[in-house]
Amino acid sequence: MLQKPKSVKLRALRSQRKFGVAGRSCQEVLHKGCLRFQLPERGSRLCLYEDGTELTEDYFPSVPDNAELVLLTSGQAWQGWFRHVAQDSLTLLGSSCPPALAS
Repeated sequence: MLQKPKSVKLRALRSQRKFGVAGRSCQEVLHKGCLRFQLPERGSRLCLYEDGTELTEDYFPSVPDNAELVLLTSGQAWQGWFRHVAQDSLTLLGSSCPPALAS
């Protein structure tokens, strides 16, 4: 467990809202995020907003302060900001999403 709390920016998958959350562990941030967004903690997990990497307790200390995270509930997936933007752009252009970008 970390000595000093790590501050992160947290968003839920289907929410435009973002909250600052601090915690000494991945589990503590997940717990606080679920309370903030009123989501079930069971089956929920945290991923990096940028690339969709799922956080573990071992990986959490290497996440930089103020990193942006996505809180996912059971059955939800996030593959990262770039893939999300690319998929939206293709949809706007009227193209179907290539299999490599499908979520």
